[in-house]
Amino acid sequence: MRRVVITGGASGLGRAMAERFIAEGDRVAICDADPSAVAGFAQAYPDHIAMTADVTDESQMATVFDAVEAAFSGVDVVCANAGIGGPAGRIEDLSLADWTRCVEVNLSGTFLTCRWAARQMRAAGQGLIVLTSSTAGQFGYPLRSPYATAKWGIVGLTKTLAMELGPAGVRVNAICP
Repeated sequence: MRRVVITGGASGLGRAMAERFIAEGDRVAICDADPSAVAGFAQAYPDHIAMTADVTDESQMATVFDAVEAAFSGVDVVCANAGIGGPAGRIEDLSLADWTRCVEVNLSGTFLTCRWAARQMRAAGQGLIVLTSSTAGQFGYPLRSPYATAKWGIVGLTKTLAMELGPAGVRVNAICP
């Protein structure tokens, strides 16, 4: 039985990940920014952890990670999946606030998740971190520059963390739906 944490886990791809891990008999903790989706997950899976949190808020994520540590006494798999599509439009028409929010959720939220996972997994000498990027992080995406930039950043973070954590027994991979 693995101990699994999934950000953005109450709906979409994150929920599908969570449901698959649960079907395999794993203990799952999810967090998500959508309170109603979290409530729906909690109702469907009352034996697992479901918390509302903004992945860009360091204190909210500390609360999630503290709860996971208390309940699971460690972690085996972390899926940094939380993300948003962000604004669409020509670069000259985008606001800095929209750009920043997209990069913060997609990339900085992934950083906070990986920082915690690395501490846990390095100490344990094993683990798996899966980051959700996108084909936009491989090929670009016209009129979606904040999203594509953040997803390219996730690919770079994945490669870097694989080199950094691999010797400690931690695998780091990205998926690019």
